Amino acid sequence: MSNEATRGIDLASVDRVLRTTRSVRRRLDLDRPVPAELIEEAIDVALQAPTGANSQGWRFVVVTDAAARKRIGELYRRGSELYLQGKTGLSQTGMTVSSEYAADDPRALRMGAVVKSAVHLIENIDRVPVHLIPCLQGRFVQEDLFTQGAMWGSILPAAWSIMLALRARGVASAWTTFTLLYEREMSEILGIPEGYTQAVLLPIAWLKQGDLHPAPRFSARSLTFWNRWGATR
Repeated sequence: MSNEATRGIDLASVDRVLRTTRSVRRRLDLDRPVPAELIEEAIDVALQAPTGANSQGWRFVVVTDAAARKRIGELYRRGSELYLQGKTGLSQTGMTVSSEYAADDPRALRMGAVVKSAVHLIENIDRVPVHLIPCLQGRFVQEDLFTQGAMWGSILPAAWSIMLALRARGVASAWTTFTLLYEREMSEILGIPEGYTQAVLLPIAWLKQGDLHPAPRFSARSLTFWNRWGATR
């Protein structure tokens, strides 16, 4: 589909970046440095993301210091242990690693690989050459749903845009949240002041061993309702 608004845009290339950007863990190159200029380019792209009330309260902490990454890695592993033991809030939501999907469920097709890659990152997180922590000015976890939605909507799109911009440049990343279980300790390590909220930890490295491809997913039609929950078109 093409119209005046999309003229001159290479939709195939855009769609490929969108379809193949995902959390990469085992295929992060742990030995090749990522230029600071490339990280800044990706952040520049991300600064075009939506921001509530045009507040632009983003801050981005880029960590390349080996000692700091080692300390972050320790927190990451502690967080992963809590998750695997079912001691985080996610255990109440169903968002946990499961082996009970039906054989034809697209989630079942790659669960073995997902688990192996997650373990690999847990073991090697401190060796990933760049850690990037997007932060947002403000504290809002105790606020109403409207406020939380507006605030998270002012930082998570920027974090995702960083992953997309990196992917377009041959660099991979992973969306990780274990360190949020130790946000205070992370703030102490990195000098993040009170009044800022950490959104995610992105381990960043060059992609190795070939290209990425679309993952098995449900179809849009099977997940989409029109005008009312449960209604199809």
